[in-house]
Amino acid sequence: MNRKIDLSGHRVLITGTGGGMGSEIACTMAAWGARVGATDMKLEAAQATLKKIEAAGGQGCAVAIDIGDEASVDQGVAECWNQLGGVDLLLNNAGVLSVSNVVDMSLKDWNFVMGINITGTFLMSRAVARMMIGQGTPASIVSTASISGKHGDPGLAHYSASKFGVVGFTQALAHELAPHDILVNAVCPGIVDTPMIRDLGASENKALDDYLAMQLIKRVQTPEDIAYAMAYLHTSRAMTGQALNIDGGTFFH
Repeated sequence: MNRKIDLSGHRVLITGTGGGMGSEIACTMAAWGARVGATDMKLEAAQATLKKIEAAGGQGCAVAIDIGDEASVDQGVAECWNQLGGVDLLLNNAGVLSVSNVVDMSLKDWNFVMGINITGTFLMSRAVARMMIGQGTPASIVSTASISGKHGDPGLAHYSASKFGVVGFTQALAHELAPHDILVNAVCPGIVDTPMIRDLGASENKALDDYLAMQLIKRVQTPEDIAYAMAYLHTSRAMTGQALNIDGGTFFH
């Protein structure tokens, strides 16, 4: 699919570029002209994404950030900010997912998912928003929620709760940052063909097949689909506080 949003001159910081979706979103943003700060808990994973960006003629930097750790976030954001010369778009992409019924779930498992998916989103948004306010130019924060942030699924109580939290956090932060011309939105992907999704099924394709059966559009979503929505929310300057479904028509709210 030949789509492009011109991001020339824009500086994008994205978390979780060690994963399949995060790496591809970062590369897509760079292909559209952005300078990209690729970050991940593991520096070598961020560097691998940066190498792909540079091999395709793009520019950026690679920085290690553990989004669940306040000191790591503050230090990593400052480093990325300095290397890029500022940030126009923060993409809170990093996230984790596991399957467990509530009665079988340990507090450790609950806290791990919450610590990355919602606390990490808070820490990154706070650190970058403080700098964006001082920067004084139009900017955006787009967080990856999930269609599971619109409805609960059995076995995913911790994940759904964290993604509902991302949606609520997005709405509240949109109010707070609107006076500074900083837009805050979320995307809610449905089924994106990544190793994390494939691991949900008893067989490799079961999770994909189960979700596709619920979709009106009978194809899985791609990282480019998600990147396009993120770039649109940033460049249109017409939407804030929204949680946009990218789910092939599975849910209508």
